[in-house]
Amino acid sequence: MPLDPVLHAYPDLAAASRAMAEWAAETVRRRLDEWQAAAIALPGGSTPGLFLSAFARQQLPWPRLTLLPTDERFVPVDHPRSNEGMMRAALAPALAAGAAWLSFARSDSVPTPEALASGLDARVSGLLPLTLVICGMGEDGHVASLFPGDPQSRLPTGSGPAVVAVHPAGLEPRLSLSAGVLRDSNEAGLLFAGATKQAVFAEALRLRDKPVTLLLAENRGLHVFSAGQS
Repeated sequence: MPLDPVLHAYPDLAAASRAMAEWAAETVRRRLDEWQAAAIALPGGSTPGLFLSAFARQQLPWPRLTLLPTDERFVPVDHPRSNEGMMRAALAPALAAGAAWLSFARSDSVPTPEALASGLDARVSGLLPLTLVICGMGEDGHVASLFPGDPQSRLPTGSGPAVVAVHPAGLEPRLSLSAGVLRDSNEAGLLFAGATKQAVFAEALRLRDKPVTLLLAENRGLHVFSAGQS
């Protein structure tokens, strides 16, 4: 059975983001006592911006770290719907200090999301297991770009790809870390805000029917940082 999550509740998103940044930094420091390098998957979207900025200001040996997104839309990096531009801006202090960035952005030479996922797979597989995965959560319980009902949101029965192409209805195609990569990370964290998402997470824990429960594992906890208000 997966371990129960560790819950950290805060009155607002700013406080939750600061606390999560400090926890993430301490988690990485602890892992670097044992390993020469670390790979950290980070979320895009609107909610994680404060966390990313706070994390990038932590005192860490950034040249030993590789940062990558949990997911990305199949658009160029300069597209207004791309997460990468926002993420790189928020993470600028870390990148300037030497952290490596693994881009999931579309380029002109890659015709399909499947081709991009295939090209990224070997690079991400070489970083596994990820030291730390941090996700946000949608109001439908999705994490990364693994949505309820999508076959990609199911854990593979054997070894599967590290990066998958996803085609959510009515939205741009996306690239996402796979369900197995999320589940098998050394450490995992989740950040969300508001009463609606708190209720969604509570129901997901009870029913185990939403992709967010992919972050639960038998050999490590999931640290959940929730904010009462955004």
